[in-house]
Amino acid sequence: MNRIEILPANYTNTGVGRFKDNPFIEALPPLEKTKFDFLTGLSHYPPKPTAATRRAGEIARSMELPALGDIVFPFPDYQKAGIALATIMRDAYVARNPLTTLDRQRRHALATEETDGLPFPTDWKSSAKGYLMMAVSGMGKTTFAQAFLLRYPQVIEHTNYSGHGLKRIQVVYLVLRVPHDATLKSLCLQFFEEIDRLLATNYLREARTLRQIAPMVQLMNQVATAVSLGLLVVDELQNLKSARVGNAEFVLNLFSEIIERLGISLLLLATPAVQVVIEDSVRNARKLASYGETVLTPMWKRDPLWIEFCDTYWDYTYVKNKGVLDQKVRDAWYDASAGNTAFAVLVFLLAQRNEIGGREIVDDKAFARAAATDMAFLQPAISALRSRDPNKLRAFDDLLFSPKYQALRKALGAKEVPSKNVTRDEFDDIVDDGASANPSNTGKKSTPKKRTTKASDDDLPMEDPLVL
Repeated sequence: MNRIEILPANYTNTGVGRFKDNPFIEALPPLEKTKFDFLTGLSHYPPKPTAATRRAGEIARSMELPALGDIVFPFPDYQKAGIALATIMRDAYVARNPLTTLDRQRRHALATEETDGLPFPTDWKSSAKGYLMMAVSGMGKTTFAQAFLLRYPQVIEHTNYSGHGLKRIQVVYLVLRVPHDATLKSLCLQFFEEIDRLLATNYLREARTLRQIAPMVQLMNQVATAVSLGLLVVDELQNLKSARVGNAEFVLNLFSEIIERLGISLLLLATPAVQVVIEDSVRNARKLASYGETVLTPMWKRDPLWIEFCDTYWDYTYVKNKGVLDQKVRDAWYDASAGNTAFAVLVFLLAQRNEIGGREIVDDKAFARAAATDMAFLQPAISALRSRDPNKLRAFDDLLFSPKYQALRKALGAKEVPSKNVTRDEFDDIVDDGASANPSNTGKKSTPKKRTTKASDDDLPMEDPLVL
């Protein structure tokens, strides 16, 4: 099993009063100075092809094309979501300062649950929050989460803080995916598997010996507390729609408990298909989006953001003749993707792949050819997205926000996604003027070098919470 390398804690004053003297928060990377710094920090651009690159052999250039998937385009909504996540990640530790007596009592109560341990402190109140990011398939939810998390070490080891002994392992974040069977057991086992991967422990083996889900959830609570987990990211939340009757509610209740009782902040990523699960659970919906939400929707055809997006990707042209990115080409690109980030990147890649060794130019014909042949199976969904027609979108539950869910958002105080102030002739190919927002696509960055700390099978991170 490949375990992650562990960084020793390096404490930095955050400049935020309520974060002062909190080792778990001060061990995190320094905060950005401005909102703009935050946005640019989430972007990533691999080296652009040069004229020499475009003169290289056909196979070599074809092999360069996957670099398109490494680009992280800084959509404006990423800034809002990124600042929110940076906040709730730190907020999770405000009420869980390991130097306080109250937190030691809380940790001990959770570690000795169902024994004669200390009672859970009645005056402890969680400072954790939930944040929901929802977008149609291919709009960059997972890409955003990956770009954000790459800015943080995943595991930090504490040994001493301001002259006081502090023996703690801090797992800053953990990423889980709701399994296709959407069972609570599968989700719990995935949690233990991830912890074992990070710390070389054997919780998964212990969990598999438990025959009932209740003690497994209890063990999960204890382990999450012992490793001082700060942020839990749960992707593919829409898979809960496949859960058996009642099981989805159990999972949502667990997420609420993670926020309220364990004090761990939560980021949920989902497509609109999750609406059937949460639109009847106002209580959980309120908690899971207690710090707000971000809704990503496809770009519009005349949106300046679409123009900037095309300009950025056009620099990654690998055919011999780069050509001119005029309005005709942009429109063909849009028609082939409907402004969906993943579709736009895919059709650009496929258009280039088809033209390398052939016409060696990407134009409107290249986009039309790639859409009609290589992406033929996606055309019904792309056509529905392009139309913005609710009647057509209804055939794809991953693409449409239902009236019932929109009513729930309004009841919870969420703002509607603002509409573009544009004229009808600007969108003459669109049936229904909808909301606009900002998406993304895929990208990866290299991780910083870290020090490896080996843990034996018996050296589980279940330290005595009463000992500093």
